[in-house]
Amino acid sequence: MRLHRLRLKDFRGIAEREVEFAASGVTVVEGANEAGKSSMIEALDLLLQTQASSKSAAVKAVQPAGRDVGSEVLAEISCGAWRFEYFKRFNKRAETALTITEPRREQLTGREAHERVEQILGQSMDDSLYKALRLMQSGAPDLGQLTDSSALAKALDRAAGPTPDDDTDEDGDSGALIAAVGKEYRRYYTEKSGKPAAELAAARTAAAAARADVDERLALLRNAEQATAQLPEVERAFRQATDDEVHATVEAANRSQRVAEAEKVAAVVDQALERAQRQAIAVKVAERDVHDRAAAEERLAEHERQQTADQAVLDDLREAADAAETRAQAADAQAAALRTELTAAQAELVAAQRAERAGTDRARIAAIEAALTEAADLAGQRTRFVDAIAGNPVTDTHVTAATRLDREIVAAAARVEAVAATVEVTPTGEADVLVDGRPVTGTAEFSAVGETVVQAPGVRVVVRGAADTQLLAERLADLRAQAAALVVECGVERLDEIAARAHDRAAAQRGLRETEAARARVLAGSTEAALAAERDRLVAGLPEEAPALRMRPVPDVQAAVTELHGRLAGAEQQVTAERATGSNAAARIEVLTAGLDRAAAGARQQRAALLEKRAQHSDEALRGALVSAQDAHAAALAAVDEARAAAEHLDLPGLQNAAAEAQQRLDRIAGDVARLRDQRTQLRTVLEMCRTENRLDDLAQAEATAKAAENELARITERAEGARLLYTSLQRTRSESRSRYVAPFTRRLEELAAPVFGDSVRFEVREDFTVATRTLDGVTVPVDALSGGAREQLGLIARLACALIVDENDGVPVILDDTLGYTDPERLASMAQVLGAAAGSAQIIVLTCTPARYADVDEATVVAV
Repeated sequence: MRLHRLRLKDFRGIAEREVEFAASGVTVVEGANEAGKSSMIEALDLLLQTQASSKSAAVKAVQPAGRDVGSEVLAEISCGAWRFEYFKRFNKRAETALTITEPRREQLTGREAHERVEQILGQSMDDSLYKALRLMQSGAPDLGQLTDSSALAKALDRAAGPTPDDDTDEDGDSGALIAAVGKEYRRYYTEKSGKPAAELAAARTAAAAARADVDERLALLRNAEQATAQLPEVERAFRQATDDEVHATVEAANRSQRVAEAEKVAAVVDQALERAQRQAIAVKVAERDVHDRAAAEERLAEHERQQTADQAVLDDLREAADAAETRAQAADAQAAALRTELTAAQAELVAAQRAERAGTDRARIAAIEAALTEAADLAGQRTRFVDAIAGNPVTDTHVTAATRLDREIVAAAARVEAVAATVEVTPTGEADVLVDGRPVTGTAEFSAVGETVVQAPGVRVVVRGAADTQLLAERLADLRAQAAALVVECGVERLDEIAARAHDRAAAQRGLRETEAARARVLAGSTEAALAAERDRLVAGLPEEAPALRMRPVPDVQAAVTELHGRLAGAEQQVTAERATGSNAAARIEVLTAGLDRAAAGARQQRAALLEKRAQHSDEALRGALVSAQDAHAAALAAVDEARAAAEHLDLPGLQNAAAEAQQRLDRIAGDVARLRDQRTQLRTVLEMCRTENRLDDLAQAEATAKAAENELARITERAEGARLLYTSLQRTRSESRSRYVAPFTRRLEELAAPVFGDSVRFEVREDFTVATRTLDGVTVPVDALSGGAREQLGLIARLACALIVDENDGVPVILDDTLGYTDPERLASMAQVLGAAAGSAQIIVLTCTPARYADVDEATVVAV
């Protein structure tokens, strides 16, 4: 297949575009990102694979955004014996048109055109090869599956040569045999996993279902037999359980009554315990009242003691605050004196720094003046060099051309002299003798090349050289014309002067570079204007000349200022610390004063509350109430002991346990009765169903069906095993035959890869044509472990190898979409050489947004979009 022309209109972001591709060789389609390069390949796929009337999401996606128009694709393609133009319009006013120009003209439209193209491609294009020879920017660089490529198989068969066991052509009888065997195999097994499928799986399912039906009916009969044997025993056990349930109900009621009588006696004990608990609470309340009265007296005494201690601390704090204020005032006066001294020192430092900067600026101004003067001199030199270069166009290319022409002219003249006859003309009288229109004054010799005319009064002689001499003369004349044109172009009189002129230009260029480097060093990254501006700014900032004052050096003044800063900071810190001490003391004085006021008020309140409580209940009354409560509690405890003695002979826990055991026995018997009732019902139901249904006849019929299904399964299994044995044998034989294909493919792959990876490169290629390892300089590395760039290069080379191996009539375009993005400049040049070498008979289409990657590909057709 060859793609000759592709035209798109209103396809995604492409308004209208037509691109023609070289039938063989490299076509580079270059354009910016989002220019629609990949969309061209998408359009070709839609054209060949999708009907124009399709409403799929892929078709809708190619319609231009915001425009209700149809997307058009037209391609001119040759495939096998056919050449045709194929047109489709998608989305809006769908249309399909096919015009076949070779081998005979046909015109079809609609579904007929689509089906006709599918028929042509099915007969003449290897779809596996067409998909594999693409290297798209969004896909993996691996070559992909090519084991089903008939075109590659035929090519490798030719390259590998016949084997002793080859009896048939795989593309002929053996191909049909393998297809038939594969079809038969797939009747019984899945192609990938080899699991039972289709007829075999259905037969197994039918046999299993029939056997399960037999087992189910046997189980129903066994259930009926078991029910007949179990029912009498279940009936007897049910009657016995019913009698036991009646006796257990009576016993559980009697034991519950005895437990109720014992619980009434226990309630009397509980009431006595409750009264004893209430008396114990009264004792605790009386004890709490006595304790609270003593605690209130102790809290009042503690408040009075704390007031005395806080007053003493308050007096000490007032004395400390007064002392801190005195020290702060003294430190503040010292700080004021230091500030005055520091101000004078800072003024002296500013004056010293200004004088020092003025000296530095004057030195910088002098340096700038010197740099500007030197830069001006270098600028003059640069102008002279630039003028010399502009007036001398001679380069090394001209020298090379002059040397070649001189050498070829000398050689051509020698060949002419060697083969041409020599003619001598000597005037013998007074009349003029002309040779090619020029007068001859003495004896003249010339070589007889071309056509030479000798004229004298009354005679005209034409001397013609031989045909081969004429060609040599024309060649010599052409070389001399080229030499004359080169001399004029270089502005010299002879060819041997061109080298000197080129040397003069090179010397001027070298001088220009050295002058520019010297000027860059002088300017130190700046410019003359910037240096002049800096000089003017520094001059303007210089102070007016003043009488020189004797000043201390800047470091000495700086040290004095630093020392004064330190002393001032120390004095200010002392002031701050003393003031903080006074503030802290004042704050504590304020807190203690407020605390003393609150403590006095609290003490007054506690004293008043204590007097009020004593007025209500004296200390003696509280102690008397405590004694009374203790006596009542003792009497309640005695009543509890008396009630417990009366309840000891009843054994309430034992009665409760016995009642619980009786209830548990009743519940267990009731559960047995319910279980036996359900079991009896189930057994009766099974027997009733067995009497009403004809299960023996059903079982016989099910067994007959199962036997028939098993016989059918055995028959199909036997055919399936035979198909599998034949299929695996053919596949094994075909795989062994294909293993010899790897050698020619590997050789071609290594030949193409040598310019990129080196002559020592070797590859291990599997039977499915995937490259497993690369060996370079004796080091073997798995392909998966190579860098992204190396894998991409190898993927491209593998596709080119396939394209070169297959027959030209079976070939398909190699499509490369923005590849070699990870390739370094050196390998880009090597890959260009590989592409050029592979461009002989293959059609290679390159889509790129970086044309420089493919600039070195020889004789490439470049199309800008």
